[in-house]
Amino acid sequence: MDIEKLWEILHKERNTASLQELSDNFCDEVREYIKQLKNEKGEVDERRGELVEDEIRNVRMKTEDIIQRRIGKIVKLASSGIKAVPKGMLAEEEALFAGVKGHVEEGKARLFALILGNKENKEKSEGGSEKVDEVIVGSMFKEVEASSTKAGNEELHIVRVLEDIPTFMGTDGRIYKIKKEDVIMLPKTNAEILSKRGVAVRFSGEAKKMRVGK
Repeated sequence: MDIEKLWEILHKERNTASLQELSDNFCDEVREYIKQLKNEKGEVDERRGELVEDEIRNVRMKTEDIIQRRIGKIVKLASSGIKAVPKGMLAEEEALFAGVKGHVEEGKARLFALILGNKENKEKSEGGSEKVDEVIVGSMFKEVEASSTKAGNEELHIVRVLEDIPTFMGTDGRIYKIKKEDVIMLPKTNAEILSKRGVAVRFSGEAKKMRVGK
């Protein structure tokens, strides 16, 4: 793994609607690359060390961007009603897909029961369905050592945008340009504000334990 390879992966994720197939060892490869850079930083002079530190920061940013874009695609797929697990997912991503899909199907059953006024079906959907284990994808961030942000350890929430939103700066210091139907991870504070305004819907059950940080 190197910075050029990460650029290539990120470029594909930005420009294709489908998930590209990553190596099963993607997280391990990125983690090992960061480890090598840290070792190099400890062996060079101060000027070279600053350049290496910039590269480490760049690797973390690129990796976080890749993961966020892939999660957005996975949430859309899981919400679409697709039955089979799409190809190209990492093990952690398959768990995320299953978790989101389970919550969507359970919510759909409850809504139909409520609309049809069928109390018996509603109770069955609430009590008889298997409880989907909470999916925590924060381990992916831990594995690749995602960079700290101004928001510190603020939780990240996955949200689906319902209408175009003007460009804004998040509590993590990042600039967000999001449009209708985008699925993206946002700091908890921003996600709550957009949800209260009715311009986004949170998938808080899937992302509430996801954190950015070392």
